Amino acid sequence: MIARKLVLRLPDLPQPWDVGELCRALERSRGRSLTLHPVDIPAMPSGFWYDDGESDHIFYGSSVSGYYRDHIILHEICHMLAGHGVAPRDLAAAHSAGPFVRGPGRILKCHNTEEEIAETFSAMVLKRAGRMRHKKVSAVESRAQELLGVPCARRA
Repeated sequence: MIARKLVLRLPDLPQPWDVGELCRALERSRGRSLTLHPVDIPAMPSGFWYDDGESDHIFYGSSVSGYYRDHIILHEICHMLAGHGVAPRDLAAAHSAGPFVRGPGRILKCHNTEEEIAETFSAMVLKRAGRMRHKKVSAVESRAQELLGVPCARRA
């Protein structure tokens, strides 16, 4: 399974769980900066990864927090680690090839298989992280996790 292999390529998950700390560990292990950008852009997908040629950027909705924010960021990390997406030489070729998402300076073609891998990767990492003590989980997030059947963040 591709997602499992990608999970195994991650540095050790931080304890307590903190997606920002995981990103900093990825920066160190890859020798390349990774910047998280909470933004509010109308009609933006949940998140997207952008490679500017020198560093990586992950954009996600600024109103998103907790488990959902971590899931989005991990989803984009998967795309980054797997090298998903193509940078076609011309926009017409990309458009005729099917659905795509435009990132500044780069066009990423979306494939359902790649999305499935990224979703599986996110779930696997969060399942592992769910066994760890989380950093700053609000009472509302904790209750939502219990109601939705997500592993409780306060479990050690």
